[in-house]
Amino acid sequence: MMRLVDILDLPTFQEATIVAGEEGIMNTVQSVNLMDAPDIIDYLNGEQLLLTTAYSIKNNPNALIELVTQMANQGCAGLGLKTKRFIDVIPAEVIETANAMNFPIIEIPLNYSLGEMLNEALGCILKERTHELNYALNIHREFTDIVVSGGGFSNIIESLATILNLPVILLNYRLDIMAYSHDIDKDVFFDIYWYIHEKIHHENLDTYKVLTLPREDEKSGFTEVSIYPINTTNQQKGYIIIFGTTLSNESSFTLAVEQAANVISFEFMKLHALEQHSRRLKNEFFSDLVEGVIPSEEEIINRGKTYQLNKSLQYICITSKMDDSSDLYQDSHPLQTEKEISLRRDRIYEFIESLLTKQYENCIVFTKGDLFTTLIGFDFYNDDMEKKVMDSILDLQSDLYQAIDSSMSFGISNYTESITDIPTAFQEAVDALRAGYRENKKRFIKTYRIKELAEIFKTIPSQKLKEFYRSTLRELAYPKDKEKEDLVQTLSVFLNHNCQISETAKIMFIHRNTVIYRIKKCEEILGIEIKGSDETLTLRIALFIRSFFNNKIERQVL
Repeated sequence: MMRLVDILDLPTFQEATIVAGEEGIMNTVQSVNLMDAPDIIDYLNGEQLLLTTAYSIKNNPNALIELVTQMANQGCAGLGLKTKRFIDVIPAEVIETANAMNFPIIEIPLNYSLGEMLNEALGCILKERTHELNYALNIHREFTDIVVSGGGFSNIIESLATILNLPVILLNYRLDIMAYSHDIDKDVFFDIYWYIHEKIHHENLDTYKVLTLPREDEKSGFTEVSIYPINTTNQQKGYIIIFGTTLSNESSFTLAVEQAANVISFEFMKLHALEQHSRRLKNEFFSDLVEGVIPSEEEIINRGKTYQLNKSLQYICITSKMDDSSDLYQDSHPLQTEKEISLRRDRIYEFIESLLTKQYENCIVFTKGDLFTTLIGFDFYNDDMEKKVMDSILDLQSDLYQAIDSSMSFGISNYTESITDIPTAFQEAVDALRAGYRENKKRFIKTYRIKELAEIFKTIPSQKLKEFYRSTLRELAYPKDKEKEDLVQTLSVFLNHNCQISETAKIMFIHRNTVIYRIKKCEEILGIEIKGSDETLTLRIALFIRSFFNNKIERQVL
C-alpha cells in the first residue's frame, strides 16, 4: 500500500515541500494524475494525487480554494502545485483551508517536469501493487495447500496466526469456536466473549468490515480485538477474531487476513454441503419411520443406529412450525424469497438442535415438510421430566423469537412404550399442533392430552356446555372489542401456565404489570378471585369449551 510519505521519498520529489495539511502525509495513494483543465475535479478519484501547474486558475485564488475543498471532500490523497511558473506563491487562504481540512498541499520546484514526476510515482505504485499481488498469491497458495493436503480450519488459523504473529480464533455464525491458534488464552477469550457477541450483533457486519474494539482493562494483556466477517453467497458464515494491536493499515496484514477468509469461506461452503447431504439422509430415514413404512423393529434399530436411536428408551415427539411462513412470500421476488426462507429454516434447525442437544443426551432433530421434529429419549419419563421438557420448549420458543424473529408453535406427544410407537407419537404431536392452530393461536405449546379431553366433551349435550360457558365467562364469553379480547387471551395464558405472572408476561411479551392489571380486570368482570383450584379449573374448562366449539366464538354459534 503506497502512501503519500512514500511518494515524497522518490528522487524526483526530494526537493518538494509540504506546505499545508501535514497531518495527511499518511494518506493512501492509489494513483497519480496530471491535469490543468478548469473542470479538473470531475476527473479525479479518491486516494489520487494530483500534480498541476494551476494554469487554468492562476489568477483565481477562490477557484484554487474550491479545488482544495472538493478534493478533500472527495478523499483525494493530496495536491502537488508547481510554483514559479504560473503562480509565484501559494495563497495564504489556500494554505489555511488545506490545514483546516488536513489536506496535504505539496509545493513542487522547477527541477523536474511534471511528466517525469508522474512516471516515477506511477512506476513505484505499479511495483508496489505487483509485490502485493505476488504476496497475496503466495499466501493464498499456502492456505490452499493446507486444505488440499487435508488440513482443516485449525491448520489455516494456526498458519494465519504465525503470519500475523498474533493469536487468532475462528467462530461460525452461531459464534461457536471452530478453531483457535495454540497461543490463545481461552480464559481471556471467554472473559470478553459476550463483549464480542454484543458488538457483532449491534454493528453492521453484513459486508467485509474491520472493527477494532478498545479494551479498558489490562489484565488480558492486549487492548484491541479485531473482527473480520467471513461471507459465503451473501450469508454470513463466520468471523476471524484477532487479539492484540493489529497492523490493519499495512497491506500485507490485510492481504493475509483476506486470503485466509477466502479459503475459509470455501471450506464453510463445503462443510455446509456435507451437512445438507447428511441432513437429507437423516430426514429421509425419519420420514420413513414416522410414516410407518419401515416394516420391522429390527430394521428400525439397524437403520437407526447411525442416529443413536435406542430401543430401550421412552421417546416423546415434539413438532414445531413457523407461524407466519406464508407472510414471507408477500411483496418479494419468489426466487429471493425461497432463498431467504431456506436460510431461515437452516438457522431455526441449527438453533433447535444446538439448544436441545445440550440439554438432552438422547435428542434427535429432523425435518418433515415444513415441520421441525424432535425426538427426545428418556430412561423413564415422569412428571419431573415433563416439566423439564416444557421449560426447555418455553425457553427455546422465546429465544427463537428474540434471536431470529421467528414465531414458532409446538405440539408435544405422549411418551412411547416401544420404539415402534414413534409413528403414533409423531401423529399425536402433529394433532396437538393442529389443534392449537384451529384455535387461531400463535406461539403456543400444546400437548396431545388436550385431545383426550375433547373426546370426553363430545359425550356431553352441546346446550349444557354452552350454558356453562356463558355463565362462567360472562362478558368475556363474547368479547366485542380488542380490550376484552386481550383480557381473554391473557386469562387463557395465565391459567395454562399455573397462574404464574412472570411466565405469562414472558410468553405474551408484555410487562408483568400489564398481566397483573388484566387479571384484576378479569376478576372484576367475573366476580371471583382467581386463586383457588376450583375457580381456575372452572375457568380452564370454560376456555376449553370456547375452542372446542369453534375457532372464533360467535353469538349465533353459541
